[in-house]
Amino acid sequence: FFCPFFSSAPAFSFIYIGGSVEIPNLTYTNDLSDPKSQKFLLQAEAIQNCLAESYESSFLGKYYLKSVVAAFSEGESGLRAYYWNTFWAP
Repeated sequence: FFCPFFSSAPAFSFIYIGGSVEIPNLTYTNDLSDPKSQKFLLQAEAIQNCLAESYESSFLGKYYLKSVVAAFSEGESGLRAYYWNTFWAP
């Protein structure tokens, strides 16, 4: 008895896009250099939520998965946040 079984999972790819954003009304402090510090975690979460709201309300919303803030530095006129976004593509 032969019973072929085919599982047809949808094929898709993950796409990672990195970038940075400068926030003029915020300033860099040394505790933002430690990714485990409370200040880093709170600031990263706020920026990740802002990025999520922006992408989810755009034409990319159906492909958007998440944003992760990886680091901070002093920018030219404020706090610079370095992040990467994850999207999926069919």
